[in-house]
Amino acid sequence: MEEKRFRLRVDQKVIGYKRVIGKNYEFYSRNGLWWTGHPLYYKQIDEFSGLKDKNDRHLYELDIVEYRIDKDIPLRKGVILWHKKDQCFCIKDLEDTGFLPISVDGVMIFNSRDLTFHSYLFINPEIMEMLGLSDD
Repeated sequence: MEEKRFRLRVDQKVIGYKRVIGKNYEFYSRNGLWWTGHPLYYKQIDEFSGLKDKNDRHLYELDIVEYRIDKDIPLRKGVILWHKKDQCFCIKDLEDTGFLPISVDGVMIFNSRDLTFHSYLFINPEIMEMLGLSDD
């Protein structure tokens, strides 16, 4: 069965997580450890990108990460975003104009050991404005 994960928020506060298994099963958790069928109130929902960082933390859209593609280059900062045109998750570098897809033809481009969670984009309005994004 296919599983999808989501982070649930009320504005800038993470209030919990949601797992959808198959078409009929939804589970909610305030901490990601204990799950129940009782829904949580939320306003925004961020989808799990399929990536975990070097500390085994799930990475969701709108997470700011430090990353590298090659171990011989310095770490860079980017934001995990859903790229509507290509219908895939990508990392938008904060110092470059390009998008790096997270996977190509089902093969993951990034290794967990080369990713580190840094912050949430939704608590950094100056970066959201720079990228031309809103949190609707």
